[in-house]
Amino acid sequence: MRTSLRVVAVLAVVLAGSAAPSRAQSLQRLSIQGSGAVLFATSDDPNFKSKTRLGWEAQLRYTFGRFSLGAGYQRSTVFSFQGNPLSIALSLGFIEPRYVVVSRSPVAAYLAGRLGVGKLVCSSCDSQTNATLGGGGGLLFKLSHRISADLGVQYFRVTGELASGYAMLRAGLGVGI
Repeated sequence: MRTSLRVVAVLAVVLAGSAAPSRAQSLQRLSIQGSGAVLFATSDDPNFKSKTRLGWEAQLRYTFGRFSLGAGYQRSTVFSFQGNPLSIALSLGFIEPRYVVVSRSPVAAYLAGRLGVGKLVCSSCDSQTNATLGGGGGLLFKLSHRISADLGVQYFRVTGELASGYAMLRAGLGVGI
């Protein structure tokens, strides 16, 4: 995990130094983004029947050129049971560096990483704090001077006693402030 943090830090510094304006990101340095998400478990747990679940996330993003850094919160149901009130949700805070690799007004393609800390929240149990690490990419669509749409995919891994991986599709809006 320490090596991964060092790699992310070095990449952030290198990418920030090569920043050039991106025509598809918000032209404001600071923006707020909200997204809806669909999660797919990538491995089966023998104790739970996992299905595709919905979630959401919100983040504050600082943009400087092609590089931006977001910090936010994600909440997604990962297990639920028909006819049973028990449910388990992923609740985590995260940092998401993003780099726009190609930009043709009004669309840009980006790569993103994600590092987070959170818990699996259970309606009738107590769980430990877990780390998450992942990455992905997506497309930004500039809708106006202050607003952009974001369509992205990501894979992330949750560590801990219920360790598992998830693929996520998300769609959201970013508003420059």
